[in-house]
Formats: sequence, C-alpha cells, structure tokens
Amino acid sequence: MRHTFKVLFYIKRSALLRNGKAPIMGRITINGMRSQFATHLSVPPMAWDVAQNRAIGRSAEMVRVNRELDAMRTRIERCYDEVLGQSPYVTPLMVRNRFFATDTMQDSLLNFFARHNEAVLRQVEVDRSRSTYYKYRSVEVHLQRFIPDYYGRADLRLEELNRDFLVAFHGYLLRELGRRKNTVWVYLTALKHVLSLARKKGVLSSDLFADYRLHSEFVTRSFLSTQELNRLIALSALPPTLQLIRDSFLFSCFTGLSFIDLKLLRLHHIHQVGRVSWIETTRHKTGSQVQVRLFDLPKAILSKYRPKEFGEAIFPLPSNSWCNRCLTQLMRMAGIPKHITFHAARHTFATTLTLSQGMPIETISKLLGHRNIRTTQIYATVTHDHLNDEMNRLSKRLDSICQRWQA
Repeated sequence: MRHTFKVLFYIKRSALLRNGKAPIMGRITINGMRSQFATHLSVPPMAWDVAQNRAIGRSAEMVRVNRELDAMRTRIERCYDEVLGQSPYVTPLMVRNRFFATDTMQDSLLNFFARHNEAVLRQVEVDRSRSTYYKYRSVEVHLQRFIPDYYGRADLRLEELNRDFLVAFHGYLLRELGRRKNTVWVYLTALKHVLSLARKKGVLSSDLFADYRLHSEFVTRSFLSTQELNRLIALSALPPTLQLIRDSFLFSCFTGLSFIDLKLLRLHHIHQVGRVSWIETTRHKTGSQVQVRLFDLPKAILSKYRPKEFGEAIFPLPSNSWCNRCLTQLMRMAGIPKHITFHAARHTFATTLTLSQGMPIETISKLLGHRNIRTTQIYATVTHDHLNDEMNRLSKRLDSICQRWQA
C-alpha cells in the first residue's frame, strides 16, 4: 500500500509565550490523516519562514533551532520506516508514538516532571500525602514560568541541563519570586529528587547537584507555654466550629498527633490497658507506629467528641488552612501574641509538655513517630522556665562548693 507521508513544522501565532515568542509545532501527515505534537522550541514570529518550515537568520539561536528541527525530522522519518516495516497500515499516531518512545534519551524536563507528578498523584492516600504532591506541583509550575522567561523556550531537554540552569533557577526562586530560604531549600530538594530519578532511568547523564550545597536556615518554632495553654483552655462560650478546633488543637498538644493523624483518628485506635487509655496508630506521613498515653485533658476531650458510629472520625475537622485561620482568631481571643498554626501543637507537645518536664529526647522521638532523632531535635527547644530550673539547680551545687571553700 502506498502512503503519502509528510512532516511539517509551523509556529502557533495564536498562543505566544510570555516572552513574545511563538512555539514551534510539528505535524505528521499520512494519507490525509494528521497528528500534531509540540517540539518545545520557539522563535520570534517574524523569524519564521512559512514556506521553508525553518527559522530565519544566522544567529546562534536560529542555527540551533534549525539543527534541532532537522534532527527531529530525521528521527520521525526513521520511525515511519520502522513502523512501515512492521505493518502495511500506518497512521500518523503510530509514527508519533514511536517517535516519542525512541526519543526517551532526549526527554524534556517538563514532560518528565509532569509524568512524575502524575505518578505521585496516583499514590496520594496510598503511601504519599497530598501536601507532597502539592510540593512537586509547585516546583513544576515555577519551572513552567522560569524556562520561557530565562531561555525563551517552552521547555528544555534533560540533556541540556547544566549548573548554569540550577544557579539561575535558584536565583529566580529567591530574587524574582521572593521565596524564603527554607522554601527554596524545599523546592530545590524536590527538584534534586526528580532529577535523580531521571538519572536512574538513563535520561540524564550528569548530576547537577554534585557539590551543590543546599542549606536551610534555623527558624524558631512556635509553641505555647503552660500559661498560654491555660488561657486557651479558659476560653468559654465559643461558637461550635471554634470550639471544635480549639479542643482538637489541645488534644494534639497533649498527644503530639499531627493534623492529618488527628483527622484520621478513629475509635479503634483507642485501647484500654487496665485503667489507662492509649492511642495506638500509624503516622500517615512516615508509616511509623505511635503509642501515646491519654492523660485527663485529652480523655475528657475524647469523651466529648466520641462518635456514635465506630468507624466515624472522632474530630470532623475542616481543611488545615481553615483550621489555621480559626486558630489565629482563637489566639487573639486568648490574648496570645503568637502566630500559631495547627502544627505548633506538635512543637508544644515536644517542648512544653515533654522536654521541659525532663523526658529524654529519645522517648519524645518515639512518641512523635520520628524515624530520625535529628528531626526531634528540631522541635526540642529549651524553654525559659526549664532553663531557669536547671540554672537554679546548678546554682545550688556551685553555692555549696563556694561555702566549703570559704570554710
């Protein structure tokens, strides 16, 4: 069977990029049937020769664009011959699929990132959290804006990436977007993970992050003191939603459970051993086993919100962001001049209710469900009251030495 096969490149004038350039599209035509694809290249609209399907000019950029288009055309023609050799019936889609399958070694950054994020999204609520997906998705969105602004193209081939790309993107996050140092650290760590996967799959040969130092800066973690907890407990006549969030936050302060683990808490996680009640659950984030004893206050809160159905949530909380807005209102009502989010409950548990009471940090790490004790050390801030108590004990020992010396 005879085929009329043609490869055409054209620019999309109706969808210019932010830098004013037009993306270059490809089209495969066989016997009147068509299949289009993005080349991830772009040129100024006036620099495109419609008749020749090529960029106009002798600049280094135009020469590079034409060289990549020629290489692309050659690979598509080779894919057509391969498909034709396997089947007498060939469609543009068959050739296009073969082209992208054989073009793996020259995969693009955004395509690879998008596929990675789709895989993460499928694992949400299985073994990945939704916040993890949002983190990777944020990096993808920033790259989608950065690449056209900095390179004047819609995308980059993975093999084009180098140290200059990494430094430029790092600077873009810090200076252009004004992100904080720790936020940039999180984004670049996510990018490092995705590029390491690209290396494992053989589509990226170099390690961009080799000898590239990523630093986070220490941030003072917010937590409530004993006095502030008492002021929060003393709030009365609260509307139902604020009361739920106040009580849930206090429950988290006295158990160390995170927001998501509190939201997933069910009656089957509560166990009675003699007269003592325990929470036995698995941390959603790390999969670590957690066992926490319930003291009087969390037991009273649990009794208040005990659901009628065994499988129902104990704390029917709204979204984390909504809870944080409500906590801002609650702190203002209690006269607590701190920016407190729901996660501060874990800091309060680790600092005010355990470490300051003399509990070993190894035990605190176990209660919080941390896999690495260094994570616990981030939470474990020495409070002023605990420091004062330690200094008073030290003062007594030193005073006794001084008295013996004077004698």
